[in-house]
Amino acid sequence: MNNYFLITALMMVYLSYSQSVAQQKTDQIKTVSKHQDTLSFVVFSITDQSNAEQFLKFKEKYNVRIKFETCAVDVSLFKKARKNNMDLAVFLTEKYGTSWLKDLPCNLVGVNAEQ
Repeated sequence: MNNYFLITALMMVYLSYSQSVAQQKTDQIKTVSKHQDTLSFVVFSITDQSNAEQFLKFKEKYNVRIKFETCAVDVSLFKKARKNNMDLAVFLTEKYGTSWLKDLPCNLVGVNAEQ
């Protein structure tokens, strides 16, 4: 009887954890997709290249622009940009698989090209 109770309790903990992780991922995608018309990766750079041909092609194909910020970055801004880029990368990977990474015109903080 005790073994049955222990196995049941462990299964309940495992299932609730799995649902929690799945819910967090779903919530991230909903947050990103809710603002889909204004999706932007954040890049820190000296020059704004958002009008360059490869950036415009990426924006047209995936409806995601690349927003250039100044190269002077504080820690909190860097963390926000990293989280934004990671969440957006998850969203694009869910929608397009990893093929969008080949079209990415630059390196992004928080995005691994081998995802």
